[in-house]
Amino acid sequence: MSSYEKVLKSVKEYKTLSAHITALGKIRAATEDENLKKAIEAVVGRLQGEHSRSKSKSTPLALDKTKVAEINSLIKGCAKVVGTKKPEWQVLAEKNGWAPKT
Repeated sequence: MSSYEKVLKSVKEYKTLSAHITALGKIRAATEDENLKKAIEAVVGRLQGEHSRSKSKSTPLALDKTKVAEINSLIKGCAKVVGTKKPEWQVLAEKNGWAPKT
């Protein structure tokens, strides 16, 4: 399963904010895609702020049901890559200028 698929799976699961932060952090650490890392960092930063202000820290929620721009941007970007059906290595290679021989 690619990092993009893992992000999409993770944001659909009902978990506490803390568990979402942890899960996204693990995906961030495992990927080599700098754009994905930056998008995850933006989401994690936003979630950390929400977590510090939250009075219901133990209430599980799914992130894919939100109106938060950073989260929706991450979901949209990952869905777009997953829709191409390309393996993660190919997505990374193409971002770095590689193209298949024709």
